[in-house]
Amino acid sequence: MEGLPTEEKIALFREMLSCCHMLMLLDYDPLLHRVGSSTDEETTANELFSLSRIGLELERFLATERTPVLFTNRINMMWLCCPEGSDHELFRVHVLGPFFMDDYSSFAIDSGLANAGASPALRQSAAKLVRKLPILSWARVQEYALMLHYLITGEKIRQSALRFFGRGELSPVNGKEIPVTDTHGTYLAEQEMLRMVREGDLELVRHIDRMAVTGTMGQLAQAGDALRQMKNAVLVSVTLFSRAAIEGGLSPETAYKLCDRYFQNVEAAKSLSELTGVASTMNRDFVERVHAVRTQKLSREIEAACSYIERHLEEELSISSLASYAGYMEYYFSKKFKRELGLTPTEYIRKKRLEKAALLLRSSNLDAQQIATRLQFCSQSYFTDCFRKEFGLSPTKYRKEGKA
Repeated sequence: MEGLPTEEKIALFREMLSCCHMLMLLDYDPLLHRVGSSTDEETTANELFSLSRIGLELERFLATERTPVLFTNRINMMWLCCPEGSDHELFRVHVLGPFFMDDYSSFAIDSGLANAGASPALRQSAAKLVRKLPILSWARVQEYALMLHYLITGEKIRQSALRFFGRGELSPVNGKEIPVTDTHGTYLAEQEMLRMVREGDLELVRHIDRMAVTGTMGQLAQAGDALRQMKNAVLVSVTLFSRAAIEGGLSPETAYKLCDRYFQNVEAAKSLSELTGVASTMNRDFVERVHAVRTQKLSREIEAACSYIERHLEEELSISSLASYAGYMEYYFSKKFKRELGLTPTEYIRKKRLEKAALLLRSSNLDAQQIATRLQFCSQSYFTDCFRKEFGLSPTKYRKEGKA
């Protein structure tokens, strides 16, 4: 990006950040007055930033600094402040945030804002904003600080150049002094994900996306083997999620069979992108099943039939065989299945086969004909028609957009 004006570099950096998570980059003058127009969320972020620095003289400190400063308030909300200026004059302060570096309590944040004198309107808008804010690892914060400083100044600095300012304290920052570098992830965040599985909370996927920028999982494989490292991490998640799903009401038989299936899928994955698809499907699968059990009150027999269907999607399935597996006569089984799930057994089988087809399109090189044959569709044209009705796209276009 050499030769680009600083404003264009900053704009590009802002766009790149938005590809990963909801993280704002706002500009301030030397007295920390907001520069430029604001969206509603940026206005809320600015008000939180202004409220948090009352009495701390952050602007006076930044006037003497030319390297990034990590600023935190009393409720562990954080901002990365990157000064821009010459040796004798500060021109602008680029502020990245707010964000967190550890899991948080919404109640504690609201109470902290109330104690700080925040208006009811600010507390309400802050509550909405906080749910979207990312949780960043210390390593990620350091990376952003070094990159942003380089964009602004063209100077490459070390992590030791970062400074810390907050809670009335002022001290140098290094990796050892920040008490949030738990190399095995945030325990509270892990417990929150398992709670969401237990309760069948369909917001789990969004929550995992938000937590994906948090920390590392430690050394789970030989150094340099990224695929094995990620496989081991997913296997840990499968095990934990299956146990949480049982606690949430999913039958142990179904949970253990799912666990076995995803173990096999993980080991069969040949690339990180394929493994990511398996992990994403696993996350949704467990939480959606628990959600169905808790909200639709599936009977054990119908739940067992659904589990059987999903284990045999690539085989021929008949209603009579499913009814026999569930222990019912065919007519009563079909009626009970439709009553509990809102779909006939045939419709459910087709829906699950199409979902697996979508996964294969995202994570394998099989063509539409091969997928149609593998999933027991009578012809490629019928498979294409069904797929388009389910997803609004042809298989070819779905694969193309999924890899764009």
